[in-house]
Amino acid sequence: MRIAPIARLLFTVTLLLSALANAAGSGQVLYRYTDEQGITVLNEAIPPGYVARGYEILNFSGRVIEVVPPQLSPEEYEAQRQQQAREEADRKLLKRYNSLADIESARKRKLAIVEQDMAIMHSNITSLSRQIAQEEAQAARTQRGGREVAPELLQRIADLQKEVSVLRERLQRRAEEESSIAAEFDKAAARYAEITSRS
Repeated sequence: MRIAPIARLLFTVTLLLSALANAAGSGQVLYRYTDEQGITVLNEAIPPGYVARGYEILNFSGRVIEVVPPQLSPEEYEAQRQQQAREEADRKLLKRYNSLADIESARKRKLAIVEQDMAIMHSNITSLSRQIAQEEAQAARTQRGGREVAPELLQRIADLQKEVSVLRERLQRRAEEESSIAAEFDKAAARYAEITSRS
């Protein structure tokens, strides 16, 4: 009852010795791979259908000189890519900051620049709004006096209003940037704490 497995083993060993002898004589390499039945095969070539499963390259003496890993599925490749990206981001984070205090200090510096810029814009909007109110009051007095408002005055009011509108848009973008910076540093601090707690 045990003849078949022994015969198969002897056949495999014979193939192996034959392949090694051929490789030694030709100076070529051998390829070791697993076929569909799960049997390890040693041959001078690999059928194309088995290449993606991974294989080993052996020299004539049977020593493995290279291992070719199985081809990754799209999901495995994406998971590997994300893992590598995470590891690279972690290396940069640890290189940039020496402690959580460093991260907090950098956050304060960056937010201070944004807040200063926003304060200047608020001040400019207030100043321009005051100017618009004065120009509009002058236009209203002119109209009450029964005279036509000068086109130059109307244009000046329109230009001031446009400038205020541009400043308000910039202010909104800066406010969004402020929130983004705070979230970015929160994330950096949390990740730094996670990495350093493991080490």
